[in-house]
Amino acid sequence: MIPFAKNDLPGITEEELVSVYEKMKTPVKRGAVVKWENDFTDSPTVFQKDGVFYMYFIAISKDCSVSGYETHLASSVDLVNWEYRYPVFRRNDLDRWDSRQCAGYAAFKDIAFEGANGLIKPNGSYYLSYLGGNSDGYEPDPLYMGLARSDDPTRASSFVRFDAPILRPDDPDSRPMEKKTLYKSCMFRDELGVTGFPYVNIYNAKAENGTERIFLAVSSDGERWERYGDSHVFDMTEYDPDTLITGDPQIVLVDGLYVMLFFHCAKGRGAYNSFAVSRDLVSWRLWQGKPLVAPEESWENVHAHKPWFVRHRGVNYHFYCVVNDSGERFIALATSE
Repeated sequence: MIPFAKNDLPGITEEELVSVYEKMKTPVKRGAVVKWENDFTDSPTVFQKDGVFYMYFIAISKDCSVSGYETHLASSVDLVNWEYRYPVFRRNDLDRWDSRQCAGYAAFKDIAFEGANGLIKPNGSYYLSYLGGNSDGYEPDPLYMGLARSDDPTRASSFVRFDAPILRPDDPDSRPMEKKTLYKSCMFRDELGVTGFPYVNIYNAKAENGTERIFLAVSSDGERWERYGDSHVFDMTEYDPDTLITGDPQIVLVDGLYVMLFFHCAKGRGAYNSFAVSRDLVSWRLWQGKPLVAPEESWENVHAHKPWFVRHRGVNYHFYCVVNDSGERFIALATSE
């Protein structure tokens, strides 16, 4: 485990929080963009390659008890209309640690707010991080963090999974609140180098009591990871004692500030997407105004959560997962105009 780096950086001001919100807000709800009849669709991560946008997303049969997460790919030229391409990771009977659950997320996307939205290639390869497990069901414990390498992120057959997890909840240096399951990871190259390492992995994990918090790991090469710090870096329990999940972080660099989109879920309330801001990836100030995305429309009246933000040609695109009281779960979109 790598200790947190010490610094004397100033805190985040209210004016900076407001500025970030104004830059990233997406008040226009566009509705469903990836919705399947027989499966739940979930957890979009979007990137651009050769002028086309691609979305990794995960799906699970509506009969979750005999199913598990799989990873799929869709494409779009306008970020609004999406065409399904093909599966990327399928479940199998090989009895590996990741045979029955394989939920993939784009790794090392350019995090600049006005960036090109492309994928960075550590070691000359593209990478896809994923949540892996070997039990059927909806997110059955334990789940591990895996990594796969490819020479073309849009060609499913090119991905080669690493043989073993890169992080496990039962690792010797696993921190007290991440010992049950590891969830979604957002890996990125940190141009500012605030941790002392070029690559950072921010992810949510579950404690033995079932609550989820956000943690960091760091890497010199993007493949071998060490935990950063002896504790989590963000937890909504500090603001709301009924918090169940602080999850699915994504980092966007806005005016030299790290902006972390995440979702918050508390007992008896719908999950929503908000953000916090930091200068060092460790000390965060929460935006406590209007959420970036929240359950508002009848078709998203249970949860509007699991963010993925893209800015393209001056427009904000906020992809998220909808759950409603009709038993639907699908990927929706909100935009700035």
